[in-house]
Amino acid sequence: MAFLSRPLLIIAAAFCLLAGAGAWYWLASSDDPLRNLDVRIGKQRLVIPAGYVHDRAQRRSGEFSELELAADARTFRPAPRAVKLTLETEDALQRIVFISMREQDGGLDPADRVSRLYARFLEASSWTHPGGLIVRRFEEKSPYQHEELYIAPPEGRLFTARCLRPRQPHDGLPNTCIAEIRMAGLDLRVRFSPAHLADWEQLTSGVRGMIQSQLR
Repeated sequence: MAFLSRPLLIIAAAFCLLAGAGAWYWLASSDDPLRNLDVRIGKQRLVIPAGYVHDRAQRRSGEFSELELAADARTFRPAPRAVKLTLETEDALQRIVFISMREQDGGLDPADRVSRLYARFLEASSWTHPGGLIVRRFEEKSPYQHEELYIAPPEGRLFTARCLRPRQPHDGLPNTCIAEIRMAGLDLRVRFSPAHLADWEQLTSGVRGMIQSQLR
């Protein structure tokens, strides 16, 4: 997807990376968070503890075109209750990973996007990030302006994340990153704090393990 600045393009980019208003909150469950939901997304059946489901209205069994989960970023258990994300509460995002699940589509595999999609929009310069990731900045006036690309060498097939560039002065919107994973007939969009980039291997294996445990 193309993501859009100062101030409007930056705000638009942030909203795209946050994937809508739902990302501003994750909710405490008023019902039993361990109650299992029998869910179907495309051809895949999953059994998911209710506490993982981000939107309280979706805490039910049935078929979904898309379902978003919220997990603790370290344990990958259901996310704890938190508050609206603002400049003052941005550190709360570091505790949460949001995982949107959809049926796999016919689009380009996330493992191929660096070489076949993003490369043409990247600036020539690069630098190394803790965790061994290579960082490239997207060109101005590209579909991904105001974002940076974090790539696991050599070509990002194991991990790639697009992140909003840090903004000075801060505009009150939380910094966030998106990584995409394709597995078991599902396309996963993982939204997380840049604080976890150095631990990208743990993040990726945690997401994959959590989803795998729910497949039936």
